[in-house]
Amino acid sequence: MNTLKFKGRDELIRVNPNDVVCFRADGNYSTMVLCSRQEQLLSMNLSKLQSTLDEQLGYDSAVFERIGRDLILRKSYIFAIHILQQKITLIAPNGNKFVEEVSRDAIKKLKERQESDTSKVLTLAQLREIATGKIYRLNIGHNRFGRKANTNQCENSIDNGDSRISRNHFSIQVQFNEVGEMNYTLTDSNSANGTYINDTLIEKEKLVYLKFGCKVKAGNTEFIFEKTDMDKTEII
Repeated sequence: MNTLKFKGRDELIRVNPNDVVCFRADGNYSTMVLCSRQEQLLSMNLSKLQSTLDEQLGYDSAVFERIGRDLILRKSYIFAIHILQQKITLIAPNGNKFVEEVSRDAIKKLKERQESDTSKVLTLAQLREIATGKIYRLNIGHNRFGRKANTNQCENSIDNGDSRISRNHFSIQVQFNEVGEMNYTLTDSNSANGTYINDTLIEKEKLVYLKFGCKVKAGNTEFIFEKTDMDKTEII
């Protein structure tokens, strides 16, 4: 993830996004709170700060979420949501605890979002079938791929006539790691003809990390693993 840079008239502040717990509104300014408990005043309001995150981090800015008018926090650090107290408890990877006050309406909406079925939440990655251009968007959790069949229980059915693809061929797992970044791993589901990553046959049922731009092959069908904002990704 890119280093965040905040430019003021007389200063430049550089910070690793993983070290940021939250940003609080402070009038026309914002206060950045770090895992170390250090706080830094930034010469921009929260709306401008949100735009800065989007510009510098791109899709990685999704690890942060705007809560009401006064707070932007790192979602993976949420430990507890207290509606009656109107407080959110955040715990950083180093164990430091932070408690932030939030309006009742904003905290209710946050709780609803957190309670939603995360297995249906789309991530910022996809598989694109090279020959047809068909897109398979990836959800948080397990994304199973296999040949289309009446008894197929895979979330992603491949319907291109490739008989070398098993009914349950491979699975891509999407989950957050301990610092709030998304990991993408692929597992061959004991398929008949195996799964290849960049032309290398992977071991059955062994987790393999995916990198954007890598090629995945099942049967005679090839895919590219890419970010969802890409119209075309170069194979690496």
